[in-house]
Amino acid sequence: MLPETLTGKDTDRIAVVGGREATGLFQAAGLRVFPVEPGPDVTEQVQNLVAQGYRVIFFTEELRSFVEPVLDRFRKSPVPCIIALPAVEPTEDARRSIARLKEVVRRAVGIDIFSTDRAGIGDRG
Repeated sequence: MLPETLTGKDTDRIAVVGGREATGLFQAAGLRVFPVEPGPDVTEQVQNLVAQGYRVIFFTEELRSFVEPVLDRFRKSPVPCIIALPAVEPTEDARRSIARLKEVVRRAVGIDIFSTDRAGIGDRG
């Protein structure tokens, strides 16, 4: 059974990395937010979060090139789950982020919950 809301211990292992404007809502929701500007420090920040035991790390799309080395390192690992938050503008990077998010969720729950095809509900690929 899924909790109705995330609180305390549930959110302690979830981090959001990005600019102040993009991460403010996540902070208001109780998630740990780490404001950063695009640059080489982003890679180090994400590596530090992994080392500190964060299991889910969201990052804003404009940071992708700086997060990519860490993302590649853990791409096939279930933890940490490092996920780009798609940009508002539908860019190629945003489409890749959405596809990755769908795949990560499909692996985690065993089905494609984003499928618009009802037949996809039973697909446990």
